[in-house]
This record gives sequence, structure tokens and C-alpha cells, in this order.
Amino acid sequence: MVVSHKVTSTSPGKAILFGEHFVVYGYSSLIFAIDKRFRVVLEYGDSDRNCSKIRVTSNLGFSAEIVDSKIIMSNNDQSYVDVVNNLHKIISYLLEGMHNDGTVANKQSMNVHIDSEIPVGGGLGSSSAFCVALTGALYYNSDNKPGKKFICDKSIGVERVINNSTSGVDCSICTYGGLGVYNKSHGFRKIGADMHDFPFLVIDTGIPHNTSEMVNKVKRVKENDAEYFSILCNQYESIFNLSLKSLKTKNLESLGTLMDENHSILKKLSLSNHVIEKVIEICQSGGTYGTKITGSGGGGCLLSLVDKKDKTLVKRLLKKLDELKLNHFFVNPDDGGIKIEIETASNANKIR
Repeated sequence: MVVSHKVTSTSPGKAILFGEHFVVYGYSSLIFAIDKRFRVVLEYGDSDRNCSKIRVTSNLGFSAEIVDSKIIMSNNDQSYVDVVNNLHKIISYLLEGMHNDGTVANKQSMNVHIDSEIPVGGGLGSSSAFCVALTGALYYNSDNKPGKKFICDKSIGVERVINNSTSGVDCSICTYGGLGVYNKSHGFRKIGADMHDFPFLVIDTGIPHNTSEMVNKVKRVKENDAEYFSILCNQYESIFNLSLKSLKTKNLESLGTLMDENHSILKKLSLSNHVIEKVIEICQSGGTYGTKITGSGGGGCLLSLVDKKDKTLVKRLLKKLDELKLNHFFVNPDDGGIKIEIETASNANKIR
């Protein structure tokens, strides 16, 4: 019998400041956690020896039951079947590993509620934040309190269940929070630059994007013209190195210019489109230092560094975005990373 308890786990989303796609080819990226979170509430009940039952609810517009691997959508709504199917794959992967190491019983009865402040499919790490939060919720209990390194390593494996090409950078920043540098050779390391007074604006194009498709686009550029791709890589490496200096000196003008230059490279890799370029044009007409794709491109979100010195220009910028009916919001860095709280009938424990 499983002791009835509830675990609440939250993980921040992320924004890539520099380095999307180039990180796949061994270059360093700059990434920071944002103060928009993915929340997973996990409630265990008594285990059923005869079947495994998982009830899923969310603020994303769907609910479902998974009974012995069979997905039953509430109200027979089939529009979220793929989402629930991916969720089931992730939970099954985690539970199989936990069953093999004796952490949980083979048959489970649980309620999973997911609640996201992060736009899904926008390039802000919603899937990674979910993987990190769910991994933490499943593994953290009265007798087992894994550290962030364990949660990070495990969640990277979890994300590969639905995205085999993931580099691991998103799960790293969603676990640890803050600002960090990531590359394949050395992994993730946090850096101490303070960005809390940097006015970052996220603009959601509302266009869903396919990360694998964008990764393959870049791969084709490299295969078709290796010399041209090498030139773009060298340009990016220079941008990355200069960005570290701009962060250290808090030179917003320089950082914004580098963001524009980075976007120009991403555009050359065919990762932009007419909607993205329209938003870029609006941002460059006044009120920002620089704007770029954040994430894989082809849609999703843009990251803009806003120039708040001229409030009139900023107001005009936000009005133009409203006229296009584009969702937009300011974000701050999140230093906390994953946060977990456990409640049982007798006590409540928290980690920060």
C-alpha cells in the first residue's frame, strides 16, 4: 500500500539569450531561467493490485484517465490525445525505472495535475520544465529526497523520450535556475552576471513550431554548404564571446546589438518567417535595444531587450503588438530552479 500524500513541484521556464542551434554543434549557449513556472501536483492513493490508473487534469484545456496504458479522454475530446500520449510515455518511463530500483510498486494509482504559466510550444522550455517538475515530484517523498543533480540528469533522460535530439541545456536551467553557459563538452555552469534589472520582453508569435523540423533545416544548411555554415558558426562564436563582456559591464546597448546580429544569423539559417520579421521590424522601429528568436525558431517566441528610457516609444511598441493581437509579457530571471513541497497526513516538508 502506498501512503497517501501530495507532492507539489514547480520548475521555471527558460529563454535562450544566445546559442540556439549552434549548441547542437558544440558551441556555447547563454540561457537563463524565467519567472514563469510549470507546476505539477502529484497525489498518490492506495495502489490497486489489478490495474494502474493515472488521472490527469490541467489548466491547458484537457483532462484524461490512463488505465493500464489505455488513454480515455474526458468528454471524448481527441484534440489533446498526442499531448496526453507524450505525458503517458514520460510517466511510464519514470515509473518503470522507479519500479526496477524498488522505489515504487508496480501498480500505481495517482492523480496528476499540471498547471503552466509558460506558453506551450513557444520555445520557453515548457516541455523541459514539465519533465523536471514531474521527475522531482515522482522521486521526492518522505524517504527519498534527491538533489538537483540527480533530478537534472534524470529529467534529461526523460525529455529524450519525446525529443531524442535534446541537448540537455533546457533541463539544466529549469533545474538549477539563474543564468548559465552550456556546451556539450563541459555541460552546464552557472555564471554570476546580474540581469535582474534587464527589461526583457517575451513576444509570442502564436505560431506553433516543430523543433525537429528546425533542427533538420540547420542540418541541411551544413550538409549543403559546409564552408558557409562554418562562417556563420564563427560569427556566432564572436557574438557569444562579446556577450559575456556586455553582461559583465551591464552594457544594454551592446547586448541588444548582439541580439540583433544573432537573429540575423538565425534568419540566414531559414529559421524566421514573415510574422517573425514583422515583429522584428516593429521592435527595431523604437523602444528596444535588440530582438531575436528564442528557441528553435519557425514560430514560438521572440526575446526583446526593451529600452525603458523612452516610455513613449515603449508604450507605442506595446500598442503595436496589441494591435497584432500578440501575447507579450515581461520576464525576470528566476534564481531558484526547481522547488518541491511534500504533504502527508502527518507532516509537510519543503525544499528550496
